[in-house]
Amino acid sequence: MKALLSLSLVVIASGICLAEDKKDPTAGKWTIESVTRDGKDAAALKGATREHSDGAYTITPAKDSKANPSGGTYTVDTTKSPIAIDMKAKGGTYDGKTLLGIVKVDGDTLTICFAEPGKDRPSKFESAAGSGFVLAVHKKAK
Repeated sequence: MKALLSLSLVVIASGICLAEDKKDPTAGKWTIESVTRDGKDAAALKGATREHSDGAYTITPAKDSKANPSGGTYTVDTTKSPIAIDMKAKGGTYDGKTLLGIVKVDGDTLTICFAEPGKDRPSKFESAAGSGFVLAVHKKAK
């Protein structure tokens, strides 16, 4: 009986650890600080709000921006290094496209680097001229 109880506790503890490992580090509300597309500043979304929750994301442009709201769905794979993110856009520039990217969270900073549709997932957090990569830096919204 003690062996069965011990085994049950180990299984439960392992399940809790696995659940914590799968926690979405991108969840929450973020303010876009900068966006670089193909090595060039793309200021249209600066100050916009990005929100991630339960596999869905929304981007709400700042009040003075001419950019349109957008959003979609996403999945993260925390077993990859860097963390992989796949975003399926609904609306905006990438409507209906799947965007392959990488993510890092460092304190209150979220950095996402993703490839234009049809390009391979980036391996570094950079957007050089002609790369087809978009680099977005966010700060945790207060």
